[in-house]
Amino acid sequence: MKQNQAGVVLRFQAKEGKGQELFDLITDLHHTDDPDGPVDWVVSRDDDNANVMWCFEFYRSQDSFDRHYANPVHDEPHQRVFDLLEDREGLDSSMRMGVHIVSCS
Repeated sequence: MKQNQAGVVLRFQAKEGKGQELFDLITDLHHTDDPDGPVDWVVSRDDDNANVMWCFEFYRSQDSFDRHYANPVHDEPHQRVFDLLEDREGLDSSMRMGVHIVSCS
């Protein structure tokens, strides 16, 4: 990881009873040979709600990040993720925020 590396923080709220399935799918999606996919990532479970996951992804560059999210080959797997998310009116079951590393170990 390096200063100014492009990244994203994702928060997902799985449907009740679908938390493990969501975690397994997300983990599998990170083990691909996509040259524009994240080079550093962490998938974590919320301590207060086992159906909430936080994912931190960092990419080689802003260009690789942009290519990754624009690549239509990811549409179907991303739809499988969305299908596992809680769908309650007035509640955001997902959140995606772009970030850049300021400092790291």
